[in-house]
Amino acid sequence: MNGSVIILAAGVGSRLKSSVPKVYHKIGGLSLIDHVIGTAKALNPSEIVAVLNPKHKDIELVFESSVKRAYQDVPKGTADAVKCALESLQNDSSDGWVYVLYGDIPLVSSETLLKLAEISKTCEKTAVVVLAMDSSGTYGLGRLECADEKGTVKSIIEAKDMLSSAKILPLCNAGLLIRKNILKRFINEIEPSASTGEFYITEIVRLAHQSGHVCRYYEGDKDELLGVNTRAELALLEKIFQERERKKHLDNGVTLVAPETTFFSHNTQIESDVVVYPYVVFLENVVIKRGAHVGPFCVVEGSTIANAKIGPFSRLRTGTEIQDGVRIGNFVEIKNSVVSRESKINHLSYVGDANIGKNTNIGAGTITCNYDGIKKHRTAVGENVFVGSNAALVAPVEIGDNVTIGAGSVIVKNVENGALAIARNNQTNIANWNTKRKNKKCVE
Repeated sequence: MNGSVIILAAGVGSRLKSSVPKVYHKIGGLSLIDHVIGTAKALNPSEIVAVLNPKHKDIELVFESSVKRAYQDVPKGTADAVKCALESLQNDSSDGWVYVLYGDIPLVSSETLLKLAEISKTCEKTAVVVLAMDSSGTYGLGRLECADEKGTVKSIIEAKDMLSSAKILPLCNAGLLIRKNILKRFINEIEPSASTGEFYITEIVRLAHQSGHVCRYYEGDKDELLGVNTRAELALLEKIFQERERKKHLDNGVTLVAPETTFFSHNTQIESDVVVYPYVVFLENVVIKRGAHVGPFCVVEGSTIANAKIGPFSRLRTGTEIQDGVRIGNFVEIKNSVVSRESKINHLSYVGDANIGKNTNIGAGTITCNYDGIKKHRTAVGENVFVGSNAALVAPVEIGDNVTIGAGSVIVKNVENGALAIARNNQTNIANWNTKRKNKKCVE
């Protein structure tokens, strides 16, 4: 696009009753503002500027490298915030257009924003295109006042300034596309609201209309344009996001046995012919390859799963790679480890900071002791290894190929290829122990 994007995100969001600023709350593991930035990037604009509260300078954004920051020191309204952003734009020409988006409307799509651009081309006199949302049944929102020509508006009236009028549409503002020269011309002519004293960017519509320009609107999907002001609204948007993700994966050939019980992150990648059973949670940075089965009640984060079987009740943490033919069973936790082809960890084990070779069996109750209280250390287990139940592999340690580890062993030294390693006390059996005990009288 020939233009820029301004994202207004300086509000605190007091109604959320949170120490975290509103736009940094998350949906699908991604902050509200990062959702909007990601959508803006898809438009390929010349610049993106986010207007933030200076108190929140230290909070990081996922798309930090692609967005400039401007700060609104005093909250004097959306028009003042736009002025702060204009000062940060490198391209000072008056050519092109400027999108003004809101950081608390996270689910707006690039397809919808491109509709505004299409509408802007219908007439040379078009100065503003309003992204409108059906506001029926809602209160406290401004409304569009229609002009004489169908599909055009002459003002946006803020809720606190609204008077009864037959020309008020049941539509509210969810974003603006403004011709840059119009924005620069009228931004300093906006006067403060009589009721709040704030400067509203929506006044651009009235000023442009009064000067003979055309202001149009496009009504977008309501679910896509809902904003966040309360915890209940945040939960509703999470629900809408999850329903959208479920449909996307189903349409892409993923089997979700109980879709309503599966939860996705904003960047979950799943190939076709994957089967996901009920009550699975995918957190951020998960990649699942064709043919994998993810059993019930699994939690997966920061992991790659090839054609393998996971679960039920498995937890895969960040840095985990599960290769073809692997079987990860119930109550197994794996962190920052590679489990190579055809290996099995079927029961009640913890594997952290480890490399497990091909065709290796990790017995029930086995753990890698990767933390010495100061540093994390790695465990290397070779190919065709059998680790007996309840073994503890104390890192750093290397287990060679074709090794057998006896059940209950605590392995603290490297084991060479082909060896049997047993590390436990000798067993002592005392004959007739129970008979002697029964013959003794109980002493009170």
